[in-house]
Amino acid sequence: KYQPINVAATAATRATPPPLALAAAAPTPSRIVVVTDMDETLISKKSTGYVIAFLRRLRAVRILLVPLLSAVLIPISKFNRTLAVRAMYWFAFRGVRVDKAVAIARDHLGPRCAADLQDPAASAVLAADDAIVITASPSFLARPWLERYLRVRPENVFGAELEERNGRFTGRTSRIPIGETKVEVLQSCSAAAGDAAETVGYGDHHSDLPFMKACSRGVLVLDKYVSPAELPEGVSYTPATKFTALERLGE
Repeated sequence: KYQPINVAATAATRATPPPLALAAAAPTPSRIVVVTDMDETLISKKSTGYVIAFLRRLRAVRILLVPLLSAVLIPISKFNRTLAVRAMYWFAFRGVRVDKAVAIARDHLGPRCAADLQDPAASAVLAADDAIVITASPSFLARPWLERYLRVRPENVFGAELEERNGRFTGRTSRIPIGETKVEVLQSCSAAAGDAAETVGYGDHHSDLPFMKACSRGVLVLDKYVSPAELPEGVSYTPATKFTALERLGE
């Protein structure tokens, strides 16, 4: 028997998408990539102390001038951090044999850096599918210990590159990853490319916020409380704590 068609009901049925279309699941990242600063984020101290330790191990006479250098560079760093870092590296590494510098970094500074690791960044690096370290510290100093203790691939460590000539450092530096430069480094890194990777940025300073905001999400690591209202969207706060699993590293 003929039944009249309910036009309104038919239209509503056609307009209603199937259940799967109503709540299409967002693609789940297949890889977690941690992107972290080094000084006062991955380790608790600034690299300045390690540069001084380097000079002590080198038995360089120039170490006697460190107090004078500090008195000059600290005020400069307040308005131009990059210039202060360049000047410090020129003072510390100019004329030093590259092979000797690498050996000191690997054998003497590496264990000290590992002992200075802190969470949450250290544990995050170990748990990640891949890790990228972007730091203003010299690459030759950072790469050996990061590979040995945290299994960070050398090509994923981006630090200050020191010019070499005839087997010695000239004291000149090329790009130093500070501030917006870290964003450029991150964008050029293939390990962070692609929609399949979720990038989690760790930093400790306002100058780290640009690269943290360029990640899928960011974590500000400090030893003092920060209100969520003070943080930009997509960045959370986690207090810094001592990394306690050092005995498992470097095996």
